[in-house]
Amino acid sequence: MESAAPTVAQLLLQLFILVTSVQFMGWLFRRFNQPAVIGELVAGVLIGPSVFGWVHEGHTLEFIAEVGVVFLLFMVGLETRLKDVLEVGKEAFLVAVTGVILPFIGGYYFSVLSGHNQVASLFFGAALVATSVGITARVLQELGVLSRPYSRIILGAAVIDDVLGLIVLAIVSGIAQTGQVEAGAAIRLTLISAAFVGAAIAVVPLVRRIPFKSLPFQSPYGTATIVALAMAALASAIGLAPIVGAFLAGMIMAEVAEELELHPPVQALEGFLAPIFFAYMGILLDLHALGGSDVIVAGLIVGAIAIVGKLVTFVPAITQGLKHAVVVGVGMIPRGEVGLIVAGIGLSSGAIDEAQFAVVIFMVVLTTLLAPLLLKPIILWAEGGRLPAEEA
Repeated sequence: MESAAPTVAQLLLQLFILVTSVQFMGWLFRRFNQPAVIGELVAGVLIGPSVFGWVHEGHTLEFIAEVGVVFLLFMVGLETRLKDVLEVGKEAFLVAVTGVILPFIGGYYFSVLSGHNQVASLFFGAALVATSVGITARVLQELGVLSRPYSRIILGAAVIDDVLGLIVLAIVSGIAQTGQVEAGAAIRLTLISAAFVGAAIAVVPLVRRIPFKSLPFQSPYGTATIVALAMAALASAIGLAPIVGAFLAGMIMAEVAEELELHPPVQALEGFLAPIFFAYMGILLDLHALGGSDVIVAGLIVGAIAIVGKLVTFVPAITQGLKHAVVVGVGMIPRGEVGLIVAGIGLSSGAIDEAQFAVVIFMVVLTTLLAPLLLKPIILWAEGGRLPAEEA
């Protein structure tokens, strides 16, 4: 029998526990000079089923968490002008392509050499492809370096590699279902994705002509949230991650953000919701599934492949100087929801088994925790020992 849906009172209690824990752990980690996002992830693990069991995964909390990451990327987009991204467009594209090809090849051959069949290995390689931009964006935002060229390369590359990752998923899923490459599906998704991104870019120069203050909405902030939700929903409808649409929406509204004073209200909303997303990632973590020695060994090897496969993306970014290029490589390391989605589809279709799924989870957790820990000291090194956030 299915368990009864939680009541409103139960959901509110879980949300209270979740918000209280992420606020406290975020504060605690900042006190020890660590990124708050790590504290938020740890908070999720502690209150989730793996430790105390106070908060459990569910559709309502999952939805709130997804809204949180949508507004995180919308806020990041608000601080990212299109012209700044286009200035590093070539580097971002090369970083994205490099960061897709190498992890895919590494994951595929590890799986093959471990004795798995071709379809399972294709899913395994695909799970290593996409960067989780939410983790890196949060750290860049905390450190006050979103305006730096290396940050724009990371964000641009993350959007591109998310699109490429979903194209890879379409191809791999087609092979799993039919035994052959579904070129039509891959081409269709590529064209739709290119049209979506291209349309968003084309709108940017026209934004300043829109009389936002005269629109029939309560405030320009309300209009901005409508744009964010509309773009996120549209991205999801065409097969992309909602965060791609949210980021592009932010980049569109960045052209008028200062005149409309959008930053304070959006930042307040994002500051409340985004930590819920990271805590929910911790809640989803099943520590027991990661406890077997075989999973740990395989997870460490795959984690190393995943890390090295993204670290080498510093090479296309070397035009920014070695230090800033290394920041790009480290910023591309974390994996997240896309990798779990790929592995989940592989598991539900029978292409991969539970042991392989646990290895992917281990890899996601390892890269998610490691990247924020590495980013701050490396950015501090790249910035000559002083962060913009500390100068403010």
